[in-house]
Amino acid sequence: MTDKLERYLFLDIDGVLNTNRYGNYLVNNDMNDCDEDGDLFDPEAVANLKLILESVPDTKLIISSSWRFKGWDWMNLLWKKRKLPGTVYSMIPGLEKVMFASHVPGQSNSYSVYPYGTRGIEIYEWLRLNACQNPLSYRYAIIDDDTSDFLLMQKDHLVATNPWDGITKEVAVKAIELLL
Repeated sequence: MTDKLERYLFLDIDGVLNTNRYGNYLVNNDMNDCDEDGDLFDPEAVANLKLILESVPDTKLIISSSWRFKGWDWMNLLWKKRKLPGTVYSMIPGLEKVMFASHVPGQSNSYSVYPYGTRGIEIYEWLRLNACQNPLSYRYAIIDDDTSDFLLMQKDHLVATNPWDGITKEVAVKAIELLL
């Protein structure tokens, strides 16, 4: 008996669903570029997220954006209010500081606040806590516009967006390929 393959999509929001292109379009046409919840999302980027989720329907959507700090209830209400595709399955944990334990006599532990690679560490921790320990039992993709914040081991799972366009058709196709 084989276990079912799990699929996870880690989704950033700024530069991914809300884009500079759409924000500029709204402002240049004298329309509001935000509502009470924040920046409005680019309909093309949202349509491409929908393409991913419809192409790989068992994908679990995990929010990796700083928007997650507004809370679980707020995020789910936002998804409903804005009629966004899919369902938020989870959100990655927030890393506040890292402690490095010293095992050298006379040397104390050290702490680092918001270290380089924070988003990558948070996603790694989510996978450690929630995914099967056998990496062959799951696939994942990370969609983000900032590629500097990830671990080297995640580079093959990272699909970079341009903050001007967000999730394009090309980004969606690459994410689908990683999830299949």
